[in-house]
Amino acid sequence: MSRAAPAFRPRGAPPPRRRRPLLAIAAVVLVALALAGGLTAFFLTRDDGPSGPPVGASTGGTLGGPQPVVKGPVAPYLAQLGDLPRGYVVYPNDTFGLNELAFAAKGPFKSVADGQNLAHRWGYVDGYQASYYPDGFLAGVVQGGYYVLVEGYLFSNLDGAREAYQTFEDYYRNAPGSLQETVQGLGNQSSAWKLLQGTVGTTELPAVYHRFLFRRGTLVAVVQTFGADAFVTVDRARDVAVVVDEKALGNRPAPTPTPSKTQTPTPTGG
Repeated sequence: MSRAAPAFRPRGAPPPRRRRPLLAIAAVVLVALALAGGLTAFFLTRDDGPSGPPVGASTGGTLGGPQPVVKGPVAPYLAQLGDLPRGYVVYPNDTFGLNELAFAAKGPFKSVADGQNLAHRWGYVDGYQASYYPDGFLAGVVQGGYYVLVEGYLFSNLDGAREAYQTFEDYYRNAPGSLQETVQGLGNQSSAWKLLQGTVGTTELPAVYHRFLFRRGTLVAVVQTFGADAFVTVDRARDVAVVVDEKALGNRPAPTPTPSKTQTPTPTGG
């Protein structure tokens, strides 16, 4: 049975809602936190990153340059809490390693079997994703915050990484409603994408997803943001991608994050 390509939205994060009142969502969150009590500190990890939200065009980073064979594991190269604006929380249930089977199950493939064949051909080495929520969750989005999902994939050779990058780019290009954005390039290959879908809660604010895809040597990374179209541009996704690129180039410290689980899903098709 064929599997659809991954949804263009933050995995584990609430999709834009049309009917459920925003206050009701906030109430549910507050009740859940109250019930969690002492467990809150365990499941939600806060960090005070750089003060103030980023504004304006994203112009940092290196366009072109070296094409290194990036050594694994990939997790240290991804953006961590200290790399994000102040007030974010990490969502552990959506932050984990991705072995070959998990990559095949969630990647832009026709089926799990197709994904496994391509992963093997490309020399897939390691993968990881990290999910971050803004302070206030959807209430924070109404105030200009945005969800962040960072994915990184390592391959054993440049040809495999190039093919993987192209497969992701083709998927975003052909996704219904997906529009290519004009933004400063990054790494050895890059592209930026936008999808307007629904509204934030039951407000009149159109909800928007941005994705910034890039390749640095044998590393392919995707940064996705979800926010209100009035407040968030693809530059914010590129800002996070710059962090990943700087770490891959060795221009920024890449500490090992807190150990997390590796996801091995049970195939449902292919």
